[in-house]
Amino acid sequence: MLPKVYAQDRVITGKVTLAKDGSALPGANVQLKGTTRGTTTDGAGNYKLSVGPNASLVISLIGMVAQTIEVGSKSQVDVTLVESESELNEVVVTALGIRQEKRALGYSVGEVKGSDISNAQRDNFLVGMQGRVAGLTMTTTSGTPGSSAMIQLRGASSIGGNNQPLFVVDGLPIDNRTFNQGALVSNRPNRDNDYLNRAADINPNDIESITVLKGPEAAALYGIDASSGAIVITTKKGSKGAARVSYDNRFQSTEVYRFPEVQTVYGRGALGYANPSAATIPAYFGPKYAADAPLYDNIHSFFQKGFTQVHNLGFEGGSDIATYRLSTNYTNQTGVVPTTGYKRLSVRLTGTARISPKLDVMTSFNYVNSQVTKAIRGNYGFVISLLAWPANDDITNYLNPDGTRRILGGSINQGETDNPFFSVNKNKSGDVTNRTITNFQLNYNPTPWLNLTGRFGADLYSTQSNLFLSPESWQGTDVTLGGFSTKGSVENALENSQLLNGNLLATVKKNFGKLNTSLLLGTTIDDRNYKVTTAYGEKLYLPDFNSTNNTDPTTQRNKYTQTQQRLQSVLGSLTLNYDELLILTLTGRNDWSSTLPAANRSFFYPAASLAFNFSDLPALKARGNTFYYGKFRASYGQTGRDAPPYKVAATLVPQTSTGGGFAYDFYGSNPNLKPERGESYEIGTELMFFGGRLGLDFAYYNKTLSQQIVTQRLSYGTGFIFGLLNGGTFNNRGVELQLKGSPVKKADFGWDVILNFSKLKTDVKNLPADVPEYYNSDTWLYGNARSSAFVSNLQDYFPSTNVAYRSYNFNYYQRGSGSATAIGGYSYARNKNGDILVNPTNGLPITNANFLPIGDRNPDFTIGLTNSFRYKSLSLSFLLDIRKGGDVFNGTAMYLWRSGLSKKTLDRDTPVVFKGILRDGKEDSNTPTPNTIQVIPSLRSTDYYSSIPESEFVEKDINWLRLRDVTISYVLPSALLSRSKVFKQASVFVNGTDLFLLTNYTGADPNVNGTTATSGGVGAGGIDFGTLSVPRGLSAGLRVGF
Repeated sequence: MLPKVYAQDRVITGKVTLAKDGSALPGANVQLKGTTRGTTTDGAGNYKLSVGPNASLVISLIGMVAQTIEVGSKSQVDVTLVESESELNEVVVTALGIRQEKRALGYSVGEVKGSDISNAQRDNFLVGMQGRVAGLTMTTTSGTPGSSAMIQLRGASSIGGNNQPLFVVDGLPIDNRTFNQGALVSNRPNRDNDYLNRAADINPNDIESITVLKGPEAAALYGIDASSGAIVITTKKGSKGAARVSYDNRFQSTEVYRFPEVQTVYGRGALGYANPSAATIPAYFGPKYAADAPLYDNIHSFFQKGFTQVHNLGFEGGSDIATYRLSTNYTNQTGVVPTTGYKRLSVRLTGTARISPKLDVMTSFNYVNSQVTKAIRGNYGFVISLLAWPANDDITNYLNPDGTRRILGGSINQGETDNPFFSVNKNKSGDVTNRTITNFQLNYNPTPWLNLTGRFGADLYSTQSNLFLSPESWQGTDVTLGGFSTKGSVENALENSQLLNGNLLATVKKNFGKLNTSLLLGTTIDDRNYKVTTAYGEKLYLPDFNSTNNTDPTTQRNKYTQTQQRLQSVLGSLTLNYDELLILTLTGRNDWSSTLPAANRSFFYPAASLAFNFSDLPALKARGNTFYYGKFRASYGQTGRDAPPYKVAATLVPQTSTGGGFAYDFYGSNPNLKPERGESYEIGTELMFFGGRLGLDFAYYNKTLSQQIVTQRLSYGTGFIFGLLNGGTFNNRGVELQLKGSPVKKADFGWDVILNFSKLKTDVKNLPADVPEYYNSDTWLYGNARSSAFVSNLQDYFPSTNVAYRSYNFNYYQRGSGSATAIGGYSYARNKNGDILVNPTNGLPITNANFLPIGDRNPDFTIGLTNSFRYKSLSLSFLLDIRKGGDVFNGTAMYLWRSGLSKKTLDRDTPVVFKGILRDGKEDSNTPTPNTIQVIPSLRSTDYYSSIPESEFVEKDINWLRLRDVTISYVLPSALLSRSKVFKQASVFVNGTDLFLLTNYTGADPNVNGTTATSGGVGAGGIDFGTLSVPRGLSAGLRVGF
């Protein structure tokens, strides 16, 4: 029978155009309804397709309303598409590259157009996503070139693991790792040196669209790597037609304009006496500067104007048989910090070919070279050194006439912080990455009802990094030695990364009257192999020669780290679609992970979603435009997460002590380790009014995470220090709301508004090993404050019957209690009434020296508000980022306070009596003794300023209104371009990024991350110590097409 059916097929042609102006629409999908057979339009909007009798065509294009057309006996079927006002019938790319109409989805997805990303004019496209997707949080690590960005979807999915989403490009995952300094010989913490997260290698100009899958129910088909959601990127492809050339550029100037305030009244010294050599903390408690003393604006003298130039050049074209697109990108950025910079060269070639009417091939090859020159930050980085530099000393004068370091004190070993000019010029840090990403896809349609898709990808990169510390530098961290202590050091690292993956999918489609069914079966494999080789040496022979050959051989050390993991899976998905009214999708996936014990490495997780387009009910079909569309959706999903490689069994490591050999590492075995589990459900609705010009998308989600895998200290009796343990349960729940409107939509003028609202609440039920707190040591930046997760029943762990805990008044520890985003730290000791306890011998407050919740970084809600205006050929768009609530630990302010540089220390000669109760044995009685002891701060500078605990430097309820980006563009008239006979289209634009920030935060910038994107858990977002604020930028450029 099949030959007879195919014998009745005939070829039809047609053209797809835009309704508003009749222009051709290249790249539109033309698919035979109910089958996998289809094609795309060429550069002139034309298509050709073989169809059978009683055929119907579905024509779709991202950003357009899809059309369904009955072919009948026609041999030419022309179609006009209208721009989607409501995105009701818009096609989105979901898990595994599956294209679906948005109305068929039973879960919430976020969508960002590639044009919005490129118009944001960000070198790292991740930064441009903040505010454009409800439930997405982006935090940058600093304002320097090549800094990383951390993204979370709907909060944390793991207390101690990786919470960044999976990144997928054209159906295959890519690497988004950030280098972990634990692989270095020096085993540095992930806070003094930043590394670019690898997703930032993607050229924003190559992005066609981004779909954000936020929960397990949406991303279940991607498996454990998508346990924190997935960001699915579709890149631009070539279209049919004559060869076309495009070019665009951007020239941007940036500047830092927000700084912490420091006092310039008092100089170096202690107890009011001058000590010009006082270089250690505290240092600025001397007398006032002389009235005629020259004072320098050292902060503004240090920073410079940054400059960025970006060039994109593209070629594309093709025929009915094959298409191609070649894109190149060159970015060169000079940072606001001297010597820092970032360069990127990206070349991407994409090709498609129709081998036969049933077989299509798509290949892509992307080469990226990136170079980052950095300034070391952190405890003794350039920001802290700059703030601490004496106002009566010219910071630009950092060298002696003989080229050696000019110091303020008697000698370097007094602990004098590095002059920031010396630090950025003499200490070197940088890395170079060469990366190739390849993608090969086969799409075979043996019958109209069966489609076979195979994909294979390879993501390979090599990163060479270098860290050089001058022998005259005090630069170091709290756990690593500085250059002076080591007499100079050099450390080189080479990381070779290999990610090989592929999937094979079979899709069967069959219609039974009004019931359309689709069954997807598939298998995937993911193989990751990371190798890091580091070489380290100390005691430089020549002070400025950056080479390990320049170090004492007796100090030289090597370290080799390899982590390999493999993931195999099978998956399936069944979709039942009844007359586009009710769509049920059931999915399931089973993973086998190499990082878990053999008995527990196989785990299965299902998902289900339901979309009910109730506005298509017969009783509502006769509705007017006032109520245009309505959908109810519900979904449920489970997910899992495996363990880090090589942590299940105890490992042997080489010994550097006399005799060498091997010994056990710090980590003990856990043969019973199980995967983390997640369970989530979501309900929501989509409503549209007034012909689609007003739309509402609401979602409520509830996600429970259990069997958390965390690193926990073990009893020394085990012979080990750490071990991976299961345990801990916490819950995330929240609401998301998106409002879209087109208040004005006329031929010459249009106004579109998009508002994204997000609200999240976390609730920690319990923690592994039944401890009250879990913390990330990387986030312990300054003093005694860190990123923590606390259980809500803290009083059970610190009973008041224990004398040691009587000063723990838990009425003051509710903020952050039960939260995964808490700030843990020291606080005031208090009596049962909440009064601060004061030491009767000196009149200073007593600190409760235990880590308890002193803040919660989770905001009350966030809003992203986008406005777009169009008047003829002129357009204006801007994005406002709004946050309400959430706490920030201002470690920089605490540093300035304790060093006498804070403006709040200017009243140091004013007597102070701390309001509190003496700890004299009567503090919990009905007649406690009020404190009346007077203290003069300037006479007690050695202990007065250090007596104020970390809790007092947590700034509560921080709000901000930030102008993320604004763009004005103008399209040159075609009549003007026709005279040149060279340009087919041209436009110019002006753009601003982070132009202003309104906030009640007293520091430089509340949107901070004190570590890097490598840090596990929720990281150090909301912990500010020595972090550079995001610079504002102003740019201009042009786009032309030939």
